[in-house]
Amino acid sequence: MEVNLTKRVLTPDGRRYCPVVVGPNGRIKPDWVEINGQAVRHPEGNYYLDWTEEGRRQRVMVGSDAAAALNSLKRKQSEMDALAQGLIVTDPKAPEEDTRLRLRAAIADFLEDIQLSRQRKTWLGYCLSLKYFKECCSKTFIEEIERKDLLRFVVFLRDEQELSPRTVHNKFCDVLTFLQAQGAPKLISKNDRPRFVEQEVEIYEDDQLSALHATCSLYHSTLYDFLLMSGFREQEAGHVQWENVRSNSNVISMRWKPQFNWTPKAYKEREVPVPTILLDRLENYRRTLTGKRAENKALIFTTANNTPDTHMLRALKRNAKKSGQDPDDFWLHKFRATFATTHLQAGVDLRTVMTWMGQTNLESIIRYLKPARNSTMIEKINSNFASHDRTKPQLASGTA
Repeated sequence: MEVNLTKRVLTPDGRRYCPVVVGPNGRIKPDWVEINGQAVRHPEGNYYLDWTEEGRRQRVMVGSDAAAALNSLKRKQSEMDALAQGLIVTDPKAPEEDTRLRLRAAIADFLEDIQLSRQRKTWLGYCLSLKYFKECCSKTFIEEIERKDLLRFVVFLRDEQELSPRTVHNKFCDVLTFLQAQGAPKLISKNDRPRFVEQEVEIYEDDQLSALHATCSLYHSTLYDFLLMSGFREQEAGHVQWENVRSNSNVISMRWKPQFNWTPKAYKEREVPVPTILLDRLENYRRTLTGKRAENKALIFTTANNTPDTHMLRALKRNAKKSGQDPDDFWLHKFRATFATTHLQAGVDLRTVMTWMGQTNLESIIRYLKPARNSTMIEKINSNFASHDRTKPQLASGTA
């Protein structure tokens, strides 16, 4: 029975297990695989052994090191040859190490999957969560992890890393997702999950935005209006092109962008109706651009070098400080919250706003349905309770 060594890499046809390239000396050529008869270098990915046992194909990951993978291949081939001759194979040093899944190897493979299938921001989040878990957990194998390890992880995040309760909860959920992907049994109960206070959604006030726009550049002023009036997320705003702006129907489309290796959240495309004032401001900004930055295929919000703007939050904090306001009161998602609250206060139904925002359930949008705080609403509230004003003299009823 022959044991094969492959490497799982990303190809134009998706992820594939490709044969490794072996040099004249019989050693594996590190990072090189064979794709459609051609030797191609792929530094990413892990090596795998595969063989057929009792009519079923077996596959085991053996890490990312070529030399170690070759040694694993030789050991497994010797084992299979011995079994074919009717011999009993034992390993007195580590009888379980070939079958149990190591924690660090599982983390590396899981992060590789996330990197190839999810957005970079998501991958970076998992990288940090699992880095913390490796620092906290001393177990070698996945099957050794128990409930106490997860409870210690919560304490580690809270006391040693000094993370906020909400962040502790998110990191904890990341690790649970990882363990579930490895087939680990359910280790915790509902009450074991770290809790946090669900804070009220904050929105921008008109005076905050007026002061911000008064001091920032045309580019950033246009960006902030776009975020406010479209409800787009940061990554979505960074990948909208001029051709996605349909002025004749007052719509901006959010589309899948394979040329930028980017997909919308939840893989949902959508169209958002926007006011004419936003379309006019976008057109005014476009007139200031030259060359490729003004072409239909160009991204709207880029740097001067025509590269995606990855510093939107940093610039927002800087502009807030420049306008004499507290930078801690400004963040990008707050524009999205203001977009949702503005439409809900104006009477747009929940499901419509949910569709415009690309949300997948009503619970996600209900949190934006906060009380209106404008002067018109205050006048209405005062009117409702006018008859209860105890400061005004009351007419006597009846006789003394």
